[in-house]
Amino acid sequence: MGFLDKAKKLAEQARDMADHAREAAEGALGEARARSASAGSAPPAADPRMGTSYVPGMLGRPGWREQGLTDPAAILPIAERDRVGVPHTTRSEIVEEPFGMGRRWTAGERSVGLFYQLYPEHRSWAPPGGASPVAAVAGASQASLSGGTALVFLVGGDRRVVLETAGIDDTARSDLVHAVVAQLNSD
Repeated sequence: MGFLDKAKKLAEQARDMADHAREAAEGALGEARARSASAGSAPPAADPRMGTSYVPGMLGRPGWREQGLTDPAAILPIAERDRVGVPHTTRSEIVEEPFGMGRRWTAGERSVGLFYQLYPEHRSWAPPGGASPVAAVAGASQASLSGGTALVFLVGGDRRVVLETAGIDDTARSDLVHAVVAQLNSD
């Protein structure tokens, strides 16, 4: 094979490679356009550092977002959770309890949660042993449940929330109560 034949063969190979690259690029561009078109109608992806993403109606009925309320993660600040021994890397779970709907963060034996009392059955639920007033916070009451879980019932404007703690000492719980009250009063 002569020099000219080798050059023609190399040129054909280069053209074939260019055709394959162009086809791959067109396919990738089409896929990217399809993704961006569907992403235009879909909500933005949630930040995975924020915990479980809230999906409207995920608990079987409207939750705090549908009612225009602040996410519990913003009312129970990450720095405060971290300070009482629930690391900032702890992801939340979205749950409904007899006393409300909200988020709970659990790290080993410690957990903290914040729940909105959205429905009449949440507001009418009473702890088995009753509740007692919290001296330092007007309108607040507290209760202990079996298993070491403590609840603090708080009112902020027209919002009623429950701070739930387990494995947290009284001083740390008091700090959390004051942090939640400050957040409720700032909105």
